[in-house]
Amino acid sequence: MPGSTVSPGAASGVPDPGPPDFERVRRAMLRQGEGDRVPLFEMSVDRKHREAILGRPIAGLADEVAFWQVAGYDFVSIRAGVRSVVRGYHPAVAEWKEARQRSGPRGGWVSEEGALIADRRDFESFPWPAPHGLGGYGDFTDLEEHLRALAGLLPGGMKVLVQLGYLFMGAWQLMGFENFCLKLADEPDLVGDLVDWLGASQLAVLEILLQHDCVGTVWLPDDLAYNSGPVVAPRVYRRTVYPWYARIVARCHAAGLPVGLHSDGDLTRLLPDLVDCGFDAIHPFEPPMNDIVAVKRRWGSRIAVAG
Repeated sequence: MPGSTVSPGAASGVPDPGPPDFERVRRAMLRQGEGDRVPLFEMSVDRKHREAILGRPIAGLADEVAFWQVAGYDFVSIRAGVRSVVRGYHPAVAEWKEARQRSGPRGGWVSEEGALIADRRDFESFPWPAPHGLGGYGDFTDLEEHLRALAGLLPGGMKVLVQLGYLFMGAWQLMGFENFCLKLADEPDLVGDLVDWLGASQLAVLEILLQHDCVGTVWLPDDLAYNSGPVVAPRVYRRTVYPWYARIVARCHAAGLPVGLHSDGDLTRLLPDLVDCGFDAIHPFEPPMNDIVAVKRRWGSRIAVAG
């Protein structure tokens, strides 16, 4: 029933997490002191694990909401913006990709060589989706329809975490990683224009999100680093991606929303710039590349550390 509370007994061996309260997530992100408990935080959970915890197949949006509640989260995580639809798959694996999408588990194979946008002509003729089409679910092909449906299903105290972002990753996935790297040297203006389109698109989607009270926080997933350090030279991020991060963060803050960044890999060389972008929290500082205790000591007065 919309807005109802799901009994944790529906899950297999999952203890009762208590009622959801997004305020504990907000307080943690804004570094406003300790809450009643450390909030659980994860943006994506594979379908097989969601169903195992829920104790039944996930058949629709109501089941998605039920999983996040039963598992003890204070939010439902969804994807919107470019990340929800744009992946630069090589035609040779298109059939495999479609099969994977039908079967449910998250993941995919992005080719190093193939490209949806190989050159300037491809960029100018690409069928860019409208903002409203960037974030549906199942039968909900429109982002606002998706959000309205979610709002009717959320139990009291729960909010929506929206994954936006994908500025760096969206660019190289659309171009193919090898081609992307070559264009950084041979045609940097094309890369810059592509990132600019992605950034402007994400801002347009953000304006839609800000019209819905069910949205509690926005996160930008954008893997910027390998285990050994940045994927590209930090100056590339400064020139292309970081200005858009700062604009998105500023818009979220103007609307009263906390905003975070997710990036795998060793972030040591990138943290000064990322903190300056204004993010409230950064995730996940995966070990052993990152010393999360040292990060907390160095940057804890300016960002929340989400492990």
